Amino acid sequence: MNPPSHAKTRAAEASAALAARGAAQGDDLPTSIQDLVCDLGHLCDENKLDFVDILTRAIRHWQIERIDPTSMAPGPVVEIYIGTEGLPPKPEPVKRPNKRKKSRPA
Repeated sequence: MNPPSHAKTRAAEASAALAARGAAQGDDLPTSIQDLVCDLGHLCDENKLDFVDILTRAIRHWQIERIDPTSMAPGPVVEIYIGTEGLPPKPEPVKRPNKRKKSRPA
């Protein structure tokens, strides 16, 4: 019996990550993957990591591994453009009432 291919092993690991995440019941596979990738972006933000750079490198590696999992080639150029179209406006700062106690004259 042949050992599982690199791609099948990696796909199984990704499936395990989705299962561990506890994908919302009823979500289809593309939605579950999208949510996991989004969550990884939040993890990068919390740890001050450049999510887009990590994602760009991951896509390059994935493209190479699809052809030759043992290759050390740098991979294709990957560019991710994040525009401002479709983004909601930034929320206005919340104005809090001044609750400072007035001091009494002595």
